[in-house]
Amino acid sequence: MSLIFNSARARKQPSLVNAQAYVRLTANGVQLPARAGLSPFAFLIKKAAGSWKKYNLPAEVYCAPNKDFCFVTGFGCGGPAAAMMVEQLIALGVKELIFVGTAGSLQEEVRPGDIVVCDESICADGTSPHYTARELVRADKSLTARLAASLRAEKLDFHLGRNWSTDAPYRETNAEVKHYQKNHVLTVDMETSALFTVCARRKIAGAAVFVVSDYIGGGVWQPNFKNPLIWQHLRRLIQLARHV
Repeated sequence: MSLIFNSARARKQPSLVNAQAYVRLTANGVQLPARAGLSPFAFLIKKAAGSWKKYNLPAEVYCAPNKDFCFVTGFGCGGPAAAMMVEQLIALGVKELIFVGTAGSLQEEVRPGDIVVCDESICADGTSPHYTARELVRADKSLTARLAASLRAEKLDFHLGRNWSTDAPYRETNAEVKHYQKNHVLTVDMETSALFTVCARRKIAGAAVFVVSDYIGGGVWQPNFKNPLIWQHLRRLIQLARHV
């Protein structure tokens, strides 16, 4: 007999702890705008937000003066952190969110500094199975189309495709990479599958866009984090997220 409780049964059970109860304890009645942009890059978010009102909730939240949008940062790294943050944002009133982050490339044609809009993500993380039995979870179709249209309007070239989310970036193997390359996966990250599964379970719109920071498709890791194009594109994407 397995010591781990059956995941299919667990998904059907009500949760003992929920985000609504948690934010009642921590948010002091704050209500957030319906639209949010999430990014782990706090220094870029702070610069984009300028003098916007800041709330120190479970993360750093900056609300636009007309309260139509907020930027969120400082929520940690990986699927569990992303899922917790998204659950809390939903409990605070968010109905639509765009994640802006970095990802590794698996395909030779997707180069460091390139922009990738993620339309679906493979759930190889540990968080997504608590929300869904699916191996593949999709971004919100309408929000992703609007995001792509905004990029085209800004004359920003981008790739559109599939992502692989993993909890263990130091355990990405060549065998896995070859498998995902054959399945037309463009990128690898740690958060997107969890973000999409929570959005789908809670029935809100979620989308994601990356800037490629490194390449693992050739059997050897090729980091490129100091490429100025990466940071230029991240700044533009964070600004663009507000107007999607």
